[in-house]
This record gives sequence, structure tokens and C-alpha cells, in this order.
Amino acid sequence: MSNVKLLLDENLSPSIAVLLCQDGVDAAHVRDRGMTGATDAEVLERAYAEDRILVTANVEDFEKLARARELHVGIILVEEGDLLREEQYRLVRDALAAIGAEVAAGRDMVNRVLRISIRGTTSFETVPPGAP
Repeated sequence: MSNVKLLLDENLSPSIAVLLCQDGVDAAHVRDRGMTGATDAEVLERAYAEDRILVTANVEDFEKLARARELHVGIILVEEGDLLREEQYRLVRDALAAIGAEVAAGRDMVNRVLRISIRGTTSFETVPPGAP
């Protein structure tokens, strides 16, 4: 998983990025990039520019943005927005494990969205549809 890089949106705790880095994951929070208050489109573009998978709880807005883009690095959609920091951390770790299984099977996250819920359910979707 060391090659997976993450950018966490401002609706997730900045301490999650710190904990992930301590685990050896290349993770940054939008606050670390001076992007607090940036538009969703700017955040997604920054993730793309840095070759990072975006992690957000802003499901509806980022799903629309992903559908409107020709190319993105991948997005993890945390389906519940009002989680405790520990719950956010666990879900991101679970998402990384699911992505690791995909990578092991020869599938990357380019133009893919991973939905993850507090119940532990995960689902992958190609967005925009028809993308390679």
C-alpha cells in the first residue's frame, strides 16, 4: 500500500492524516496544503495534480464532480459525515485494505470511486461511467 497517496478533505479530521503518516501511508489533509475553504473542484484538482486519492465525506458533491471529469485518480466516499475521529480513521484504514485487494487483483483506482460506510460495507464504481 505504500504507493497509495491520499488527500483528505476538510470534512475529515486533520489528525487522521497524521495517524496515517505514522502508519507509513503518504497522507495529507487539505489544511496541510493551505486549502481550507477551497472549492470542491479545487480540492479534486489538487488531488489529481498530486496523484492522490481524495478521501471525503462530501459524497453528493464529489460524486457529481467525478462524473463531470474525464480523469481523476480515485475518490473514497465516506458515506457518514458526522463520525468520531476514531471511526474516520478505521474507515480510511478499511478503505486502504479494500484498495490493496483491488491493486493485488490488477485494478487501480483511476476513475474509480470507493464507497465505504460505518457498517463496513464497501463498493467500487467506475466514475465517470464508460471510463477505462
